[in-house]
Amino acid sequence: MNKRTLITICTIFIFAVLRAQGEATYWYFGENAGLDFSSGAPQLNLDGQLSTNEGCGTISDANGQLLFYTDGISVWDRNHNQMPNGFGLLGDPSSTQSGVIIPRPGFSNLYFIFTVDNSAGDNGFRYSVVDMNLNNGFGDITSEKNIELATPTTEKITAVKHANGFDYWVVTHEWNSNNFLAYQITSLGINENPVVSSVGTFHGNLNTAEINASIANTIGYLKISPNGKRLVSAKFGGENSNVELFNFDDISGVVSNPILIENYFYEASADSGAYGVEFSPDGNILYVTDNDFDFNLNIPSTRLHQFDIRLSNAEDIINSATVLYDGNDKLGALQLAIDGKIYVSNDDKTALDVINNPNVLGLGSDYQSGVVDLGGRSAALGLPPFVQSFFNTTFNTNGTCLGGETEFQLNSDVAVSSILWDFDDGTTSDLLSPTHVYAHPGIYSVTVETIIANQTITLTDEVVIFEVPVAYEASDYLLCENLSNSGFTNFDLTTKVSEILGNQDSQNFTVLFFDSEADAINGTNPVDYNYGTSSSQTIYARIQNTFNSNCFDITSFELIILESPDIVENETLYFCLNESLVLTAESGFDSYVWSTGETTSSIEIDAAGTYTVDVIRSYPMAPEISCGKTKTFTIIPSEKASIVSVEIEEWSGRNGIKVVVEGLGDYEFSLDNINYQNNNYFDDLNYGDFVVYIRDKNGCGIVTEDAFILDYPKFFTPNSDDYNPLWQIKFPDTERDNIIFIYDRYGKKLKVLNATSQGWDGTYKGKLMPASDYWFVLKRLSKNKTYTGHFSLRR
Repeated sequence: MNKRTLITICTIFIFAVLRAQGEATYWYFGENAGLDFSSGAPQLNLDGQLSTNEGCGTISDANGQLLFYTDGISVWDRNHNQMPNGFGLLGDPSSTQSGVIIPRPGFSNLYFIFTVDNSAGDNGFRYSVVDMNLNNGFGDITSEKNIELATPTTEKITAVKHANGFDYWVVTHEWNSNNFLAYQITSLGINENPVVSSVGTFHGNLNTAEINASIANTIGYLKISPNGKRLVSAKFGGENSNVELFNFDDISGVVSNPILIENYFYEASADSGAYGVEFSPDGNILYVTDNDFDFNLNIPSTRLHQFDIRLSNAEDIINSATVLYDGNDKLGALQLAIDGKIYVSNDDKTALDVINNPNVLGLGSDYQSGVVDLGGRSAALGLPPFVQSFFNTTFNTNGTCLGGETEFQLNSDVAVSSILWDFDDGTTSDLLSPTHVYAHPGIYSVTVETIIANQTITLTDEVVIFEVPVAYEASDYLLCENLSNSGFTNFDLTTKVSEILGNQDSQNFTVLFFDSEADAINGTNPVDYNYGTSSSQTIYARIQNTFNSNCFDITSFELIILESPDIVENETLYFCLNESLVLTAESGFDSYVWSTGETTSSIEIDAAGTYTVDVIRSYPMAPEISCGKTKTFTIIPSEKASIVSVEIEEWSGRNGIKVVVEGLGDYEFSLDNINYQNNNYFDDLNYGDFVVYIRDKNGCGIVTEDAFILDYPKFFTPNSDDYNPLWQIKFPDTERDNIIFIYDRYGKKLKVLNATSQGWDGTYKGKLMPASDYWFVLKRLSKNKTYTGHFSLRR
């Protein structure tokens, strides 16, 4: 038996007895087709609602329980109901790899759905987030939906775990370039600045005449090997069709060292070329489906190729090829499953094909057609892609934090005769399930050599041991109360990160904050870094390894809200011109600083304007902090009224007084200094003396003016009848000494009346005076005042 044969036998047996992870347990694809791998062999599942020609994606939890699935547009939950927000994703069922689903590291409830448009469409490469805590635990898409990462791109996506064993890489290819884009997914989310590898052939429109042919180059699968070391891309579409094999660095995300396999696949038209690709579980063998879809004759030609990719150049790889199938079926996607077999989609058939021994070169790989019944449902071209690391099964590890125990376990269905573990740090163990404590962080290449059923099997896998950070003690965080409109004082918790980190590398460790110790321990419900609270409280800080959140430490500190002065912050006062005014802030506080420079609680001012004072409260517990509020005084000028005129309205049936004033103040008016009104007019008054009071509402004082209503007749009609024959002014009994002189328009004195006179009859020396205006002069001897006026004589 040669060396290659021995390796082959061991490899076959390894994947017969070792089990992969459960995330790839359920598959939904084609025309409502479904499979369940939970028992090992695929079992029929007829519950699926998905109908797609190509693109699809499915995810289960680590225990193999279905979570959800998608065609790149709609998302269905584990009960096969569309999620409430599970519609309108911007993938396409006719896109080769319309959707791939990746867990968010460190979050058991969050998943990313990555989608690509078909035919290099404008929707490009995007992601949406599913939160399994929503929709009563059945999951729903969050507000992070259809977030663009790159456009345009080909129809290709693949994913694998980062070398650190915690993060992921998701890789796509730009259109109209030779750029691979590798996005790293961490516990913080997606790094939207991809690692760009400009390598390999150009994917794009070469010229206008070749657009229809070259657009088909968007079609074809992209896969990374389960161990994360190789990458392969199939380019469909006529004479440009090829398969390219690359190295992939699962530490840096760099794609390199292209090996181009061309002039080997169908290339008769834009509807021909390489389509499906898949690696063997051990990463040494590549499988490719190759089609010529002659839609005019409706006679397809299809081949299934196997290549030994341990060889270092394209010629040798092509020479190693074995054609496992050559016929008229339409073979599409190739997909590795958790049972270690590769399943082949056969378009429009009601069964899948299978490669039973994919680690075996040649016909020993055992390709069989139509062996997985789909219960009357039809396959199409596509099968659900997964994170390829789900199929990288060697042995299980648990506990990868420095200083803690790392548990190792070989999952075997049969008895193990002997076993030897090499932990790559100079120590070994012959226990079946040993524990080991590493002294230093790093990546260790752990090897286990075991004899099972008289066969010696050696398995090697990388184990990453992560450094456990130290949560340094942080000082209490004191802030002055600043409730604003929200009712909360906001603390910027980022100011505490450096204290908690100490001198540790911020790129390797992440600091999160929690409002309960339980949440800090579990790493759930972190609070915003801009944290608002209405009262003092304890905050818990969790510092965790950025690449493995299970490696963490916790500390706590207090958020203390210091009370600010309780004052009225705005006050409006009035300032009387030519006077002074005392401004007084609330008393009982530690210091005052006025805009005038004064530092007392009260100041005296002599001018209107705006004045401010900072009212400050000090705290002995925090001498560097003073809590203050600013009080603003708005001083408005005012003054006593200046009387412009006092106008008397008489002999109208409604005697009145109107006062006209001017000044800066706001004035009100009264005739008794008791009852004031805003109106400057008084009516319905009797004749006699009055005092008008004008008061400034702002407190700048009262001015007065005397007023006298004569109530004299404006005309009389001495026409030898009894109606209004005499003109006289009525006087109160207290003024019997008043004298009235009557004059014509030329100033000639015509009559003198006293309080006891009947009045003037319109004659002078017995002669009737003509109808005209006449003037009078009233002398109030008791008041020592004289009034003048005029009236009319009418005939």
